[in-house]
Amino acid sequence: MSEIETVALLPGDMLAICMTALVSFALGMIATILFMMARSGGSPSDLEDELLKDGNPETSHRPHETAKDLSEPAPPETWEKNSNWWKT
Repeated sequence: MSEIETVALLPGDMLAICMTALVSFALGMIATILFMMARSGGSPSDLEDELLKDGNPETSHRPHETAKDLSEPAPPETWEKNSNWWKT
């Protein structure tokens, strides 16, 4: 054996080393993805907090409409056609 050749690897050993490296890389990628998902998904969005705090004061203090108010149809606008236009 020559002095330059310090590690002698058989072709079967190279296959095992490559497969171990590939599996280690895949598991590392999955662990990284799960870590990033856990880190970013835990905190609520700032936009949601702003929307909850900035409630529109006009709509938040108005009483809710009753069913009686909903049964009355709104008056038609001047640009709207009659709802039975196709019958005439």
